Amino acid sequence: MQPMERGMTEGQETAEDQPVHFFIHIPKCGGNTFSDFLAKQFPLNRIYTAEKSIAAWEAHRTHVAANPSTLSRLEKSTLLRQRYLNGMRHHDLVIENHYAWDIAERLEQHRPLITYVVFREPKERVASHYLHLRRIPLDAAHSLAPEAREDYDLAKQLSLSDYCQTLDRSDVWSTVFNRQTRMMSSAIVTREWYEAADKEAFFANALANLERADFVGDLKDLDEFAQLISLANGWLPPGPLGMLNANTNTVSPVQQLAAEVPDEVVAHDMALTAAAARKYEQWKRRVLREASVALWRDRQRALATTTADSHDIDFCAPLHGINFHGREGSPPNIYRWMGPERTSQLFVPVRPRIPQHISVFIAAMIDPDLLTATQFCIDGSQIQPSYSIADNCTVAMLPISAEASSSGLVTLTITTPLTASDRDKGLGSDTRQKSLALRRIRVHP
Repeated sequence: MQPMERGMTEGQETAEDQPVHFFIHIPKCGGNTFSDFLAKQFPLNRIYTAEKSIAAWEAHRTHVAANPSTLSRLEKSTLLRQRYLNGMRHHDLVIENHYAWDIAERLEQHRPLITYVVFREPKERVASHYLHLRRIPLDAAHSLAPEAREDYDLAKQLSLSDYCQTLDRSDVWSTVFNRQTRMMSSAIVTREWYEAADKEAFFANALANLERADFVGDLKDLDEFAQLISLANGWLPPGPLGMLNANTNTVSPVQQLAAEVPDEVVAHDMALTAAAARKYEQWKRRVLREASVALWRDRQRALATTTADSHDIDFCAPLHGINFHGREGSPPNIYRWMGPERTSQLFVPVRPRIPQHISVFIAAMIDPDLLTATQFCIDGSQIQPSYSIADNCTVAMLPISAEASSSGLVTLTITTPLTASDRDKGLGSDTRQKSLALRRIRVHP
């Protein structure tokens, strides 16, 4: 597992090809805590902080106020984003302010990005934002944005359910209406823009951007998310972030209030955060698997080297592989089915720096045509096998070059076009998803 680039150290200039770590900060999704976690990894002078972005915002508002024009709200937003961009592009970390995906896309034209997003259960996010507005004193509105007082005052006057019924107001709409999906859009999504937009295309774009994001988590998993990011990036673990207790049995005021949020206010967000949860689970498994493999390989390299001209690895031995079902058969003819996923890996000791072969003995196939589209790779390079029959098995023989064997331990990856179960094929009641059954691996000249 290769750590991702973390940027320049203090006192160095940032190269244009170094990535910017960019946080998509959705309001009321733990952004301040998560920003603090990211900030620990970078020197202060390489961080585009809230202080710097507020200065850019104040300069923008001052300029707009001093130069009355017929610019639309969208045009003004575009000018503000350009001010942000001018500062961001010279930093290695962008955090703290509520930056959306469209700003990240603009920045990506100048520097590669590593993106982070933290989502939250949509109705709870709306309830939390509403309570936040109720807590803000009216006189706390910035002098350059006095209109914010109206939103603060409205939240104090109305219940959450009534507040959510005033979506004809642009400030309320901006606060609560599918805020998480809007922030993952490539467009600057104003109410006027959204009402004229193709809703399916809008959501599809946000979903595609979600898939592009490098690190996607949820507020309820924030401690775990930070630990896994540290593992993936090669950072020291952060320790507890002191956020939510995911195992608490008490219902918070935010959770109670969330029931008042109408479904239609967060319909896009519900679908998007469900997709984010699926992505997180897949990513978590991958990070943990890669970390375990890296640790295992480091410990095995010294022990795995073999000097024998040839040797067999059978499945009576411990399994040095990933994605296999349990042992079947009787010694010496023990075999394992690959599955439930399509890709399986085996870690095979070989003679260092000597050309040789790996032969894969395949005892059975869930589909007779499966092998024609199966791919074999050694340390990431695809190898075209030659086939033969031996010991009542189909044998796929793969050549290994002297260079490929230099470490004394290679990764054999086998990817099949499909998996199926005996029940799927009408062969029995077994519901396990499987593809090929392997009996042994032979390393030989």
